[in-house]
Amino acid sequence: MEMLNEQVSMKNMQVSKICKKRKADLSKILCIFFLFLCFNIQAQNTIGLPNVTNFSNEQYNAGAQNWMITQDKFGILYFANTEGLLTYNGDEWSLFPLPNKTLVRSLKIDKDGKIYAGGQDEFGYYFPSKNGTLQYHSLKGLLPVTERSFADVWNTVILGKDIFFRCSDRIFRIDSNKKAQVFKAAGEWTYMAQVGDRLFAQDKDSGLFIFKHNELQLISRATNKEIITSMLTYGNDAVLITTLKEGVFILKNYQLTKLLIDKNIAAAHIYTSLKINDNSFALGTTSDGVYFIDKMGNTIRHLSRDSRLQNNNVLSMFVDNQSNLWLGLDKGIDLVNNNSSVQKISPVLNTPAACYTAQIYDHRLYIGTSDGLYSTPLNLPSNEDLSYSKGIFTRVANSGGQVWGLYPAPDGLLMGHNEGTYLVKKGRANPISKFEGTWLYQKLPKTASSDGNIIAGTYTGLRLFEDHNGTIVDSGRVKNTIYESLRFLAIDSINNIVWSAHPYRGVYKMTFNKEMRQIVNTKLYTDKDGLPSSLNNYVYTIRNQIVFCTESGIYIYNALTDRFEPSKIYQKIFGKMPIRMVVEDKQNDIWFVTGKKLGVLMANGSIKYFPEVTGKLISGFEFIYPLNEQNIFVGSSDGLIHINFLDYKQRKASMQLLLSKVIALSKKDSVLYNGYFTYNNQILSEQSQRNIDELPAHFNSFHFEFATTMYKEQNDIQYSFQLEGFDKEWSKWSPKNEKDYTNLSYGKYTFRVKARDNFNHESKVVEFTFIIEPHWYQTNLAYLFYAIGIFVLLAFIRQKQAEKFEKQKLKYEKEQEQLRYLHQLEIEHNEREIIQLQKEKLENDIAYKNKELATTTMHLYKRGRLLSKIKEDLLDGIKKMPSKEISSDFTKLVKMLNEEEKQDHDWDQFAIHFDDVHNNFLKDLKASYPGLTQSDLKICAYLKMNLSSKEIAQLLNISLKGVEVARYRLRKKLQIPSSDINLYDFLVNSRF
Repeated sequence: MEMLNEQVSMKNMQVSKICKKRKADLSKILCIFFLFLCFNIQAQNTIGLPNVTNFSNEQYNAGAQNWMITQDKFGILYFANTEGLLTYNGDEWSLFPLPNKTLVRSLKIDKDGKIYAGGQDEFGYYFPSKNGTLQYHSLKGLLPVTERSFADVWNTVILGKDIFFRCSDRIFRIDSNKKAQVFKAAGEWTYMAQVGDRLFAQDKDSGLFIFKHNELQLISRATNKEIITSMLTYGNDAVLITTLKEGVFILKNYQLTKLLIDKNIAAAHIYTSLKINDNSFALGTTSDGVYFIDKMGNTIRHLSRDSRLQNNNVLSMFVDNQSNLWLGLDKGIDLVNNNSSVQKISPVLNTPAACYTAQIYDHRLYIGTSDGLYSTPLNLPSNEDLSYSKGIFTRVANSGGQVWGLYPAPDGLLMGHNEGTYLVKKGRANPISKFEGTWLYQKLPKTASSDGNIIAGTYTGLRLFEDHNGTIVDSGRVKNTIYESLRFLAIDSINNIVWSAHPYRGVYKMTFNKEMRQIVNTKLYTDKDGLPSSLNNYVYTIRNQIVFCTESGIYIYNALTDRFEPSKIYQKIFGKMPIRMVVEDKQNDIWFVTGKKLGVLMANGSIKYFPEVTGKLISGFEFIYPLNEQNIFVGSSDGLIHINFLDYKQRKASMQLLLSKVIALSKKDSVLYNGYFTYNNQILSEQSQRNIDELPAHFNSFHFEFATTMYKEQNDIQYSFQLEGFDKEWSKWSPKNEKDYTNLSYGKYTFRVKARDNFNHESKVVEFTFIIEPHWYQTNLAYLFYAIGIFVLLAFIRQKQAEKFEKQKLKYEKEQEQLRYLHQLEIEHNEREIIQLQKEKLENDIAYKNKELATTTMHLYKRGRLLSKIKEDLLDGIKKMPSKEISSDFTKLVKMLNEEEKQDHDWDQFAIHFDDVHNNFLKDLKASYPGLTQSDLKICAYLKMNLSSKEIAQLLNISLKGVEVARYRLRKKLQIPSSDINLYDFLVNSRF
């Protein structure tokens, strides 16, 4: 009891000093005093807990235990692992064992980027080689030969230019001149740490030492009974000391004062600690996870296996440059988003529970789950971040089963339950109606008879609840309600209409009477009425307007046309994005769900998404409860998600982009870059222009890998890249963090990559330049030989072409001569053909004219015969006529016929035609034989025409005998010497 009084007295003195210094008001003093009086009471945990990402040793493919964690200026994390140095860049885990393959216990990075590591019987540092691959450099050789065998190196400290390594029995100091100094332990060196610019070490037997004047000086023997596990700056030149079993102390002016903390923390054995900020510390224990305390020792939060840690044995802790908390566990590594604006509230301890609804009522947070209704009191005002409220959830009595909806009523909290409607009051759920399951509640507009009743959407239609003097009474099913499950309702109070969307039927419009007690008309709207589909439609009220969320964006109802149409306002924003839910908050921001993503349309028109929530919503049962900017509650399949949107908007974390690997691919691959830019034994933030790789031509394919050190947001990062010299423009944004290029030609290339987060914040561009050398046949010397060869080849070709041209010329002339000869032959041949054709034409003409002559001759022949026949018949008739007068007339007619027969007019015409056909045969015959008479010429012409003697006799109007006599005389006149020569042949073949 005296010890307790002494502790309380010490605390009061501390509070008094703080109050005098900061002039705090009396209420704060009383509050702190009250906390101190209650220090021995176990504190409750915060209801909101950060998200925890687990990395098992199977994932990072190394040892289970991780003894220390640190980070370099590029954001790469380093873990002292039981199998060596483990690194993580946000994308890839890499392991770098010690030469003796033992575990690494301690790590420390100096300002030059050297990663000092202490292991079992080994210490030294890792530093990247020329291509960026970490290589180990041992410092063990700097020790005297007698000191080169030792056990584990538990701590590594860099103080100025000196490096200290702690083993159990000795401490090694390596100064800037690479000289070693050894500090032996009187008993056992149990701890060593740097606090500010001071180095402390604890000897188990002697106490606490400080390094001064090149030696370790004892400053306190009060710690020789406690094993120190960590030492942290506490402000005002004080040091916070944690011990394994005795709790926490404050060291100031070399005096130890115990800090009062929850007794369960000390009982869990504090193995490590970490300063989160000026006002809070994290204490890692061996059996109960991590406790967060403030400067006064009050527990702020507790993380353990119940909070999704892999195990409760915490070996190391580290806060990275984005305020993420990393835990090195006895088995595995955990990433705790301790500083995140998104927390998870788990009403059911250690059990994943789907949360469908939530409501703050009477200073309590109620959460409806698949396992009933849970609640906890809130010890913070609603205008603060309620996830930091401390409490324990308990299940409301008689609430077991599915809880769908909550609604604050005058005398309690209405609960929509799988079994009906309940009124939650004084920690118990009392049934009001158990006829059917109830989804949700909506308040009806005021009427003449009521101030506004409550309508409920149930499994089988609408149900009415009335307020009777502060008591909610079930008034039964609404008259004329449809027998359908109505889970989504929106009320048009002006027109007394209740809209309900059925995900599989369409949209129901239910018109009520003026008293809002019964339905007078119900109409179902489907895709035939303007909706894009009859499926997946939802109805909500935002900005005083009833809207309908569909698979093709947000629609509204047009009362004039009685049809649905796309909302012009929201189509400009969402387009045809499928929307499942919209909720408006007090700042006129619209929270919405599309697919598996949660987003918010802010009042300024910009849209933000929350990748931390993606995939965690309950599909078809999404729930958003925007209490205020600091408290947005979202239902999920595993607890209730809490978003401090005010804090979320204000966060602007800097993004560090790393080019993690560049590999040149050929028959044997070559790693050009492996995570670090170096030059002249220095680590650079970008590639030195004096360290650009020039590669042989067969390395024409490359593989690039890149990542950001936004460790808690890896799924939200997108990348864009460009290979200058190959790509004409940047690639589209993609979550893919690697790129391959193949079959590149020789030349200089620069690969550029950049990243952006879900707020469209972009990183700096990271570049890597390399050169592909040409093949030997693509070098300048080769091109010179090519030019000389081409010149010689052209000269040779020119000579050959000249010779060829001369040969071709001779050949051409010969061919031309031959062609001229052939042409002449062709001309002659053509002329002969022309002559032949002309001859054939003439023969055809002659045949034609002969045919005409023959026709004319036959005509004359027939006319002559006709005239002769007429004359003969006429003469016979005259002879038989008795009348002398008539006989005289006929005699004149016969005379006229005789005269006609003797006329030569037809002959003249015939002779002209005949000479045209037979080349002036008659003229030439007359010229050759002038003694021929006209009758002779006629006989010659008729013979030329090959007429018979009978035909000639008829034409000449003589007898056959006369024709024979005429032929005989004609032979004489033509001087045909022999009777063997036919007169016809003579006339045909003779040339006159």
